[in-house]
Amino acid sequence: MPDISGLWLGSQTGIPGEQPAPNRGPADGRPETYWAPWPLPYTPAYKKIADERAAAERAGVALADTSARCRPFGLPRMLVSKVYPDEIVQTPGQVTIFLNSTVPIMIWTDGRGHPKDIAPSFNGHSIGYWVGDTLFVDTVALNGQSSLDSLRHPISDKGHLRWSIRRVAPDTLHFSVTDYDDEAFTEPVTTTNIWTRKTDPRWQILDDASCFENNSKISDKPPEDGFIKF
Repeated sequence: MPDISGLWLGSQTGIPGEQPAPNRGPADGRPETYWAPWPLPYTPAYKKIADERAAAERAGVALADTSARCRPFGLPRMLVSKVYPDEIVQTPGQVTIFLNSTVPIMIWTDGRGHPKDIAPSFNGHSIGYWVGDTLFVDTVALNGQSSLDSLRHPISDKGHLRWSIRRVAPDTLHFSVTDYDDEAFTEPVTTTNIWTRKTDPRWQILDDASCFENNSKISDKPPEDGFIKF
């Protein structure tokens, strides 16, 4: 069992899309997404939601998401949409991922199961176990108010995440995440992410994160007059 404690920054390496950046590879014309298969295999009800959000974005209408409402980003979004480094602290029986400006992910590795009748939350409840250099994680009780990614691809509150963290090199972690969500998708969707350890002391000094509480009532649907009121 390796010690994965440290400061890490993830990147969506090799993803397709219209916004190529260093280490992502050339764009192929598809909308940027971290997940496969593509197009995302939405059920009719959730495809309607996804299409409405995409149409609003094309029209330049800003819609609210959890971050705009001053709520936690939640899972699975925070596992793949990486801008700032996150800190992993590994202790006996627990691995905790401290995410920038939001609540931590607590993974219990002491052999416990999921509690009965647990209340849904943004990060849900996670348990895990080690096999060699890989931590396998099972996450339930998600409230569905997050999204797949920063592009606000919708999810439901029936999601069940199975993911793993593998230390493939001293300073490299390989994340693999699969979302089993029968209400939103007709089949599981999956993604991978590479996290790199940040050892430069400058990475340890992060700017304060603030949130504007008056954004809490922003709608997640386009307003009839096309204007967002604060």
